[in-house]
Amino acid sequence: MLVIPAIDLMSGEVVRLQKGDFATKTVYSRHPAEEAAKFAAAGATLLHVVDLDGAKAGWPVNLSTVAELCAVPGLEIELGGGLRTLGDIEKVLKLGVAAVVLGTAAVERLDLVRQACSRFPGQVRCGIDARNGEVKVAGWLEGSGLKAAEVARRVKEAGVTLVEYTDVARDGMFSGVDAAGAAALQAEAGVAVVASGGVAGLDDIRACVAAGVAGVIVGKALYEGRFKLGDAVALAAGKGG
Repeated sequence: MLVIPAIDLMSGEVVRLQKGDFATKTVYSRHPAEEAAKFAAAGATLLHVVDLDGAKAGWPVNLSTVAELCAVPGLEIELGGGLRTLGDIEKVLKLGVAAVVLGTAAVERLDLVRQACSRFPGQVRCGIDARNGEVKVAGWLEGSGLKAAEVARRVKEAGVTLVEYTDVARDGMFSGVDAAGAAALQAEAGVAVVASGGVAGLDDIRACVAAGVAGVIVGKALYEGRFKLGDAVALAAGKGG
């Protein structure tokens, strides 16, 4: 199972929000590439990056910072936030991004998901962000009226092989990751699922391993020093207690 550290970007800075609320921003670093290098040194091989400015604007914003992250040795970058056209997807992939994560497009532009999967095979993932069972879009600012499993089935049919599921109500709150919900989504939709939101400690990593999900994204807990990334990576590899 992959342990995937996260960097959320606003104005070129590493930030975290609570429950996706832009008014709750906390700045953790003004040097994202330095944070990424620390993650790579701790054993991470994939970095989850969200362009929060892009999610709000509807197009990628923090491109220079993303390019710096792509230059960090030993770390692949997946990027989400504001990727709503083939042109923007191609633009960030040319920067060196290994994979894109489509969120709003997964709900509102299934044709775009199909086209992207066809044009960039193996490089398209979808983020499914839900609150109280309803999938949220536009940087978690709007409801979609759709359930997570329905969206997961749709994007799988479009060619997506990996979905990243976030319980928005847990995100940044240290309330525990919804490993069971991610595993149920994985089983129901028949697509690999990465769990995200609410990771508070190593017990959450253990829960995700036990649930059999493809991976878990960790963010605020790392920045707050609740556990070491290297310990989480070891646990996921079956080398920890």
